Amino acid sequence: MKVKRLHLQNYGRFEDLTIDFAPTSEKMGNVTVIVGNNGAGKSQVLQALATGFSWFVARLSDENADGVELTQFDIKNNKHLSSIKISIEDLSWIEKNKKWVEENIQTDWKIDATTEKNFRPATYGLRVNRLSKVTRSYIHKFKKNEEASLPILAFYPVDRGVKATPVEVSENFINNQFTAYDDALEKTVNFDSFFSWFREREDIENEKKAKSRSFRKDDSDLLNLLKSEFKHSTSGVKKILPENEIDSITLQLIHDIRDKIHFQLNNDFHDKLLSTVRDSIEFFTSFENVHIRRQGTPTMIVEKDGEDLEVNQLSQGEKSLLALVGDIARRLALLNPSLDNPLEGEGVVMIDEVDLHLHPKWQHDLIDKLVATFPNVQFILTTHSPHVISDRNDILLYSLDDGELTEMPNVYGEDANTVLTKIFDVDIRDSKVEEQFNVIRRAISKHDYVKADTRITELAEKLPSDHLELLKCRLLLAQAKLAKSNKDESNHAKD
Repeated sequence: MKVKRLHLQNYGRFEDLTIDFAPTSEKMGNVTVIVGNNGAGKSQVLQALATGFSWFVARLSDENADGVELTQFDIKNNKHLSSIKISIEDLSWIEKNKKWVEENIQTDWKIDATTEKNFRPATYGLRVNRLSKVTRSYIHKFKKNEEASLPILAFYPVDRGVKATPVEVSENFINNQFTAYDDALEKTVNFDSFFSWFREREDIENEKKAKSRSFRKDDSDLLNLLKSEFKHSTSGVKKILPENEIDSITLQLIHDIRDKIHFQLNNDFHDKLLSTVRDSIEFFTSFENVHIRRQGTPTMIVEKDGEDLEVNQLSQGEKSLLALVGDIARRLALLNPSLDNPLEGEGVVMIDEVDLHLHPKWQHDLIDKLVATFPNVQFILTTHSPHVISDRNDILLYSLDDGELTEMPNVYGEDANTVLTKIFDVDIRDSKVEEQFNVIRRAISKHDYVKADTRITELAEKLPSDHLELLKCRLLLAQAKLAKSNKDESNHAKD
């Protein structure tokens, strides 16, 4: 499933907004990024998507259930009618002539709210005929196969900090696909469910491994069986090799085969879903040996630079990225139990301020890693980072300004200063300092070298000695002086 278009009317600060999402005919990637000043409405776009998708999630398990309704706070000031319309594309089973056939369909649904009745908000209309067609398609798939894949639909708002709480075991642990939608589209994120799920899966894995170790303690029957088989299969070899050498070869082969059997048993007891999540976290963060320490207060432990650290000892950026990536991987693992690689599942993930708390070094290749780890997920992101939007050349980039949406040019490979100027309309340095540099450049162009020298000296007292732009101005002045000197000498020689 992919969302193709969102249409908002009198929602939040938008009077009438239509936004298309990648992939499009021009942008074949799965990533759409929205930039804009604080208060431009970026978060409201993602919240509207989450509200619309809440109706799909609700009706997936109960055809008569309701999703999140619009409230008076969602309706644009001084307006009486607000609506959210979502258009999706999905590979679904469609009933035709009493038969179900799989087709790629495009459909939409719309929710409305009005304040006309005594100016009190009420969701008065939900056009769900087409929505019901899609949800029935997934219900049909489940009737045929209880491990049929479901699309991930998740919203990660700005309020997604990792709290310093013990990793508790849930009293009612349920490990089925539909739990992947729990708290997936809320206005705040609580990662407790991720850490609890991780502990519970690890408990199950540890129990299976314990059985495997118990089996290995007493494998005399296995050894005797293997020795018997090898004694029979190597009886003809005794004519060629001495008996003691045959025994040595046989014994080595027996132990090799036994080790392979135990290796396979260990793999069988390895939790595939948990491994999927571990691998994702390690790929994004370079942490190793992610596990739960149960002594004392249960907590997640990671190995960083050879040292074991509690998650709460990590920086806010490290904790946030670990929990975010781990939670996406967990939901995909739950939703796609029949896939060899559950991370190849499909769906839509929305992340507000994806660069939140992250060092620029981590921001730089963030989208590359998201696409590499979750290749079939459609990402809709907001950011204030020039590093994020210059990450790839297939990003669909929009700028929001005063409720107006503008598609922006590709800035792949551009330096951060160029992106700040071209996309974010931000000066690359303090305006007073920049004006001083402009004075110097104008003085040099007018051959007023004394003035240029004076201003450079004044700036040098305030700026670092290795300031790049200051060094450039000094070089520019030196070149101008040299060119003038050479010209004067040439004119003197002609005279």
